[in-house]
Amino acid sequence: MHFDLPFLHLIFIGFLSLFPAVNPVGSAFIVDPLLGNLDRLGAAAAEKGVLAVLHPHVGTMVETRSDVDRVLAGSQIKLCLDTGHLLIGGTDPLQLAREVPDRIAHAHLKDVDAAIAARVQAGELTYTDAVRDGMYTPLGAGDIDIAGIVTALRSNGFDGWFVMEQDTVLDGEPTDEGPVRDVRTSVAYMDSVCQSGVPAPASL
Repeated sequence: MHFDLPFLHLIFIGFLSLFPAVNPVGSAFIVDPLLGNLDRLGAAAAEKGVLAVLHPHVGTMVETRSDVDRVLAGSQIKLCLDTGHLLIGGTDPLQLAREVPDRIAHAHLKDVDAAIAARVQAGELTYTDAVRDGMYTPLGAGDIDIAGIVTALRSNGFDGWFVMEQDTVLDGEPTDEGPVRDVRTSVAYMDSVCQSGVPAPASL
């Protein structure tokens, strides 16, 4: 297999986030080739000056903690720690950050209402309906220890990006600030986290 990636440095600005495909049958026939090619994709991206990371994601072949563990054991690919998708898929993102900080090279910070997430896990709500119902809260207002995750990664030499994400579903034009209000809350929370003694990246 040949990976032709001449455009990555233009499109991904240094990062290539890989989303594993949906696997409705849970077949090892599908998963094993994925694992076998992750390192090849990583090497092909590196030749172009791009760091490839695998993004565990709800509804894909890498969703649950056992899926994540299989990737960690079967490849050398770095991970994108998406706090929201990991929690919804059954992984404690703080525990993962503490256990394998050397495998995390990029982070998407989302906070989550765990009660709504549990309804998604139980099949009572679709993912989209859960997002519409406010499953993703402003940072600091949900059930994920965002400050603990940032501290755990920084304390172990993480010098990558923390990307703040505020997922929502809009059924119409907001009558007030809408999602911007939540973004302001999240930014203020991250300011407080950064001012509370979180270790600076090693490269600074």
